Amino acid sequence: MKRILILGGGFAGLKTAEELSKKIGSEHEITLVSPQRKFMFYPGLIRLALGETEVDELDFDLDDKLRKLKVRFIEGEVIHLLPEMKRVKVAGKDINGEICYDYLVIAMGRRLATEKIPGFFEHAHHFLSPKAALKFRKAVEDFQQGNIVLALAPDGRLPVPICEAAFALSRRFEDSPQSPTKITVVFPTSIEEVFGGANVAGELKEAFESHSIEVIERLKVSEVTSTDIIAFDGRSVPFDLLAMIPTFKGQARFEENGITDSGHFIEVDEFLRVKGIPDAYAAGDITSFKGPKLAHIAIGQAVVVADNLAKELAGEEPDQVYFHELSMIIDEGGNESIYLHYGVWDKTLYRLKKGKSWSYVKKIHDKFWQTWHKRTWRENSA
Repeated sequence: MKRILILGGGFAGLKTAEELSKKIGSEHEITLVSPQRKFMFYPGLIRLALGETEVDELDFDLDDKLRKLKVRFIEGEVIHLLPEMKRVKVAGKDINGEICYDYLVIAMGRRLATEKIPGFFEHAHHFLSPKAALKFRKAVEDFQQGNIVLALAPDGRLPVPICEAAFALSRRFEDSPQSPTKITVVFPTSIEEVFGGANVAGELKEAFESHSIEVIERLKVSEVTSTDIIAFDGRSVPFDLLAMIPTFKGQARFEENGITDSGHFIEVDEFLRVKGIPDAYAAGDITSFKGPKLAHIAIGQAVVVADNLAKELAGEEPDQVYFHELSMIIDEGGNESIYLHYGVWDKTLYRLKKGKSWSYVKKIHDKFWQTWHKRTWRENSA
């Protein structure tokens, strides 16, 4: 019996555990380590920030879910990776010590590097955690009039929530009896670059224009004051309410293992095997790939990892090659909603469509994913 250790309880970690459980059953031991007991449906946080859902609709208990899959759950923080001994040092509620493994999957996600922009913590909102989303929601409820700025920090890597927040806030304030509210969206590079090279700028700019939303491209925020965002080139944009997607970084703790790029994201080969250490894979936001960091990418990578790892456990060579592509819906809430399917590596635009139906599709997809996983763990705990 081999020991498979999965680090991370987000989309990539949970999906890897699910797929491996299906493929190998009880033949091998699967353990998942996460610093949080709760799984959070992060795509829903923008709806939480806008008052369209509540926290208890977006999370569920990992331990209950994993028990059904016959996967051991450990609540703890990864401190050090010791690949030469095939061990991971963990500290937390369930263990303070080392866990041995035969195969490793690193799926610990990205870190929000808010410290990269002076003044971010004091003056900017974001909506990438439940607490931050609820804080922004309260700020929106209290907002009276003025300039709302929604900005993507350099290397923010998550443009969709910025766009959707702009559209939702525009709808919220367009019929307001108060003084006009100006909404501005700021990108650090061109729209094309922000979306991994996909030429979606025309459709997106038309959607912004239909809502009277100003778009500023190629403004890299270097500092935030109480009244303005300041760019590296000296330009500034005033605000009365500011929300930003902060800079994304990987996990600095793995730098000592020599397996990360300059942003601390883990470098992998075409089979998603970690470069530099044996018997290890990586999946999700922690992998070193160009373009946005999205849930569907994490899930797709997890499926590849599980398939290749199952092949190795059966004594075969891994043969599932990962192909990096984007498939996303930018929900405008109406006829300007956009569906994009783009191959980042082959630079092929497979599909670009606009219409009200895509707004419905996104809501149905998100609801299905949440309902399915909540139902499975509730059935187990009943």
